Amino acid sequence: MTTKKWLYLYASIILFLGLIGMAVFNESTYFLYAASALPILIVIFLPDRDQAQYIPAKRSKNKKISITKQAAGGEATLSIAFPAGYVQWKRSKLYFHLDSITEAEAAGTSEARSASLSVLPFDLSVHPRKQGWIGIDLAQMAERTRGLAYTTDEVNRFVIRMSDLEQAALQMSVASKVDAAASTAANNKTLQA
Repeated sequence: MTTKKWLYLYASIILFLGLIGMAVFNESTYFLYAASALPILIVIFLPDRDQAQYIPAKRSKNKKISITKQAAGGEATLSIAFPAGYVQWKRSKLYFHLDSITEAEAAGTSEARSASLSVLPFDLSVHPRKQGWIGIDLAQMAERTRGLAYTTDEVNRFVIRMSDLEQAALQMSVASKVDAAASTAANNKTLQA
């Protein structure tokens, strides 16, 4: 949550308490009515409990995180390596940008002691508003780790098959084409009127 939203939240709470105080001090129902409308503003500025986590797309911000495409073996995979404890598992999704994917420089660069989780196709989704961002459903991933020998806090790598990632990217491109066609149709209707 941005600092601006925090300031609005605190200001609306102080204004609410001030209006309640004025209603009691002046014995006025008008101040009480005004105070009863303020919780709507307070709810709007409440912090989101279920926010998503983003891996920064800029290379300077995520030096400890690597998103590499590896083609060793039969099928190409995408590996997202991060320090243990980096992923905030209470969040709903972990988003990464498609532009942050790099090619693996040398074979065998992965850590010897890494706890990996496979990301399945139904764990992937596209961001509803931001172009180029792919999300991993953390709740489903955490549920699958219950039967494993390690905990989610020990996980330091996600492995995604490139075919699954390409399917999600295809879904993203189809959605953007549909949105572009809908906006073009709406513009044509306004021009005809």
